[in-house]
Amino acid sequence: MEFYSIPGSRLGLRGIPPLLASLMRQIPRLFEQDCSVAEERLFPSPTDDPREQALREDWKAHVEPELHTFFLSARQVVEADLRGFQESDGNYTLEFPTAHAESWLNALNQARLCLAAQHHLEEAELSQMDPITIVSERDLARLQIHFYAALQQWLVEVLDTV
Repeated sequence: MEFYSIPGSRLGLRGIPPLLASLMRQIPRLFEQDCSVAEERLFPSPTDDPREQALREDWKAHVEPELHTFFLSARQVVEADLRGFQESDGNYTLEFPTAHAESWLNALNQARLCLAAQHHLEEAELSQMDPITIVSERDLARLQIHFYAALQQWLVEVLDTV
C-alpha cells in the first residue's frame, strides 16, 4: 500500500489490499455500535467535584451537543470520501481532498476509541508492537487500531508539510 499526496489538493492511498479496504469502510460505522464506554472518553465531565453539579449540567446541555455534532460531521465526511474507492487488479485506491484530513483524523480517533472500549483493550496491550496473530475478534480489533493509527500518523505527517 502506498500513501501519496497531490500538493495542495488531494491525498491518496493506492494498492490497498481488500482486507484493509474493508477495515477503512468500517471507520464511520464503528461509533454507531455500542460505544458508551468510548463516549465517556470522548465526552468527559469537566469536573468530578461534587460542588460543581451546575457546571456539569451546563456542559451536558451546551457543550456535549456541539461535540456530538462535530464528531458526527467528521464521520459523515469520511463516509462520503469512502464512496470514492476505486478497484483495480484486486486492490483499491482512494483519494480525498486535503481539506478533509482533519475529519479523517477525528473519525479515526473515534473508531480507535470505540474498538478499544468494545474489546476491553488497555493501553499496555495496545502499545505492544509484537506481531499480531489473529485468532479472535479482539485480535482483529487490535490490528484495526494499529492500522488506523498508521493512517493517522501519515495524515499528521502530511499536515505538518502543508
